[in-house]
Amino acid sequence: VYRLHEFIVKLEVEYNIHAGYSRMIKIVTLILLVTHMVGCFWFLIGITGGGDDTTDSLNQGWVHRYHLDSSPRYVQYISAMYWAFSTLTTVGYGDISARTPQEQTFSMVMMLVGVTWYAFIVSSMSTIMSSFDAKNKAVRDKMLCVNEFIRTTKLPRELAVQIRGFFEFKSKSKHAYVSNNYDVDELLDELGSGLRADILMHLERNVIEQIPFLQDKVPQFVADCVSMFAPMVFNEGDFIVKEGTQADEMYFLVKGTAGVFYGSKLAAVINEGSYFGEIGCIMGGIRRASVKALTPTELQALSRRNLNILLVEYPEVAGELKQVARDRASIASKGKSRTSENEADSGSVSVHDCDENAAKTNSADESSTSSGNQLETEIDRMVASISTKLRKELKKTL
Repeated sequence: VYRLHEFIVKLEVEYNIHAGYSRMIKIVTLILLVTHMVGCFWFLIGITGGGDDTTDSLNQGWVHRYHLDSSPRYVQYISAMYWAFSTLTTVGYGDISARTPQEQTFSMVMMLVGVTWYAFIVSSMSTIMSSFDAKNKAVRDKMLCVNEFIRTTKLPRELAVQIRGFFEFKSKSKHAYVSNNYDVDELLDELGSGLRADILMHLERNVIEQIPFLQDKVPQFVADCVSMFAPMVFNEGDFIVKEGTQADEMYFLVKGTAGVFYGSKLAAVINEGSYFGEIGCIMGGIRRASVKALTPTELQALSRRNLNILLVEYPEVAGELKQVARDRASIASKGKSRTSENEADSGSVSVHDCDENAAKTNSADESSTSSGNQLETEIDRMVASISTKLRKELKKTL
């Protein structure tokens, strides 16, 4: 039994087989072992029940009664196993029955054991079968809650479609590896920072490859960043950002295209790999422009609070944003002048990037900044403020 356990553990570790398969092997092996032992005891009782021709046939053991005493060993073994299986599974056909007191006593004990044994087998196999569908079950349970929420709140059809689409996309993307059997966040929190970073970069490798901003960054920053991402999906024509709303998130465009609108005018087109909204998160206030999905889009959102944490922990990223602020201030100034020149026309204006870096970072908040120096000063002030708060909290803790 111990060697079997070691073999199954080796299969799980080296070949990465599903835990349900290994548990099924254990259950089947245990069933065969217990049934073998019961069959052996039943055969032992059967051959000790007598075999003398002068003895009453009712007092003879079942091996002698059914004329199996001269049969080959494998026939005797199969007969004993047959009785054991039929008794433990509570079927009991009765073609091999107990007649002697020893056989009747043993049969009654096995009947009581069989009831418990049968329940154990059924419950174990049910648990194993459900483990193969744990991921889909988690998604179904989540969608049941979403549908119940929609019915209870009586949301309009358009909002209901958007909510369902969001949770369906979320379950298939970031949390595709989540199960009811474990909590991914709890598992990752228990790991060391280096191992945690390696795992996150492996799990989110497809997202990382699609975001140029994350390229050439230290692994720890990339891991912290992707762990704070919230996946979002928008259909064509949906507003990602609305003018006049609070700036509390920045976005990384993974798939699709989006447009920056000043009023009803299309001012710029945002392509895959770009990010936008970070200037509004840093400066605070409201959005000065709207961003609408021009095609079905997939994004990763980073909240203002998490962005501030990253800027404090990784000053080199704050320095990069300073440079981006200067570039975007220049682009925003040119974009505004072009928009005003073509205001009488019904066409849209496309933003021509100053360089390759600026081409990947078109933003919905470019119109809200008057200069790169103003944003640079704001970043320095925010980082210094947060650092001071963190130091105070650490002193209180210590």
